[in-house]
Amino acid sequence: MATQDKIEIVNKYTEKFKNASSVYLADFTGIDVTTISDVRRKFRAAGVEYKVLKNRLARISLNNAGINDLDNYLKGVSSFIICYDDPAAPARVFKELNKKKEVLKVKVVYFEGGIVPGEKALALADLPTREQLLGHLLRTLQAPMTKLAATLQGGVQKLVYGLVALKDSK
Repeated sequence: MATQDKIEIVNKYTEKFKNASSVYLADFTGIDVTTISDVRRKFRAAGVEYKVLKNRLARISLNNAGINDLDNYLKGVSSFIICYDDPAAPARVFKELNKKKEVLKVKVVYFEGGIVPGEKALALADLPTREQLLGHLLRTLQAPMTKLAATLQGGVQKLVYGLVALKDSK
């Protein structure tokens, strides 16, 4: 029986899943409270939302948001990592968290309308950030202008040096 609280949760997370650039499902079996608090803090610092939902409510929210591919993965304990800006940010946090010991196991990632298996999901951590890509694009666009300015300036400098040398010789 649907209670008003459950309906509100489903509506809230339907909107969150619709607006998400990526949704990670992770297994948090065997993690103590202090570790999970640290995990939540690191995700929050990266601008990512970490939430544990009941699988049934999550399935309804995901299906309402048009994400039907994750139904097979909603078994056992699942936490949801919802990212709105940089879809690779959670992967970088996972990589940092799991350096010494596997804290969270990534089940699957919903990314760009498709499914990325958990084993391959951490490869997203190696993708450059949006700011890095924009910087690279700017340097690429700026390089020809810089070379043109240097070439034009070099000709003018040679002319000035030649005129100075001519004036000094007379």
